[in-house]
Amino acid sequence: MEKGLTQERLAEKTELSLTVIQKVETGQSGSRLETLIRIALALGVSLDILMDMKESDVQGSDWREEVYLLVRDKTVGEVKFAIAVADSIFRYKDEFLD
Repeated sequence: MEKGLTQERLAEKTELSLTVIQKVETGQSGSRLETLIRIALALGVSLDILMDMKESDVQGSDWREEVYLLVRDKTVGEVKFAIAVADSIFRYKDEFLD
């Protein structure tokens, strides 16, 4: 990840508000997939690195609740889109990860 990047600079790079960046960083609210993608792109990392979702973390936590909280207020179309994006990420991750 880019070192020395302030929340203010990250907000500028992602075209998100400072409040959104702060809430994502502190985990105060569920983050939209688009928000996470913008942040990952700005930091030059993949979503799994951004979310720090190692396999052991997923197995050791209640990931079903995390998924539910992420999609609970989304439309069916948004959920289908998110699934398609996640599927693409998993299918092509080896091309982009070290």
